[in-house]
Parts: sequence; structure tokens; C-alpha cells
Amino acid sequence: MNDVLLSPLRLSELENLIEKSVLRALSKAAPVPPQPADVAPVMSSKQVQEMTGWPNGTFYAKVAEMPEGVVIRKSKRLLFDREKLMVWLKTPARP
Repeated sequence: MNDVLLSPLRLSELENLIEKSVLRALSKAAPVPPQPADVAPVMSSKQVQEMTGWPNGTFYAKVAEMPEGVVIRKSKRLLFDREKLMVWLKTPARP
């Protein structure tokens, strides 16, 4: 931190310097893989069970714990909002 540069810079020069620095940092960052276009926004019960590996009893106990919006009830079918489900699965376990 001994490299101190005191130089009068114009605002446009400072903006340009910041922009270049940010672009350089972003180019070094790990790229975010794109979400496949064929991924449906909702999942069936079977898909969720296959993904989680939960047996039937555990699956339905977990469904009862899920907040509103994660589970979509269509008649007798249960559908799951993929994005909200992933967020819920990543949250720390509740007591």
C-alpha cells in the first residue's frame, strides 16, 4: 500500500479508469453458466423426489414444511416452482 499517486484527474478520466478496472475484474471472474433453455419453470412430484432422493414419507413431510409459493396445488397434483424450491432447499435446516 506504499504506492500512492496524487494526480489531478478529470472526472471523465477517473470514470474511464474505473470502467476499465471493473471490466478487467469481471473478465477474470468465473463465468456464470447459462440456464438451459429447456428447463421447465415447474417440476412434478416425481422429478422432485428423483432430484432429492427422498422416500415417499419424507417427501410428503417436507412438502408440508414448504412455504407458500414453492408448492402449487393443481387439483390432486402437486407442482413445484423450480426456482423457489432451489432457494428453499439451500436454506439452513430449521429446528
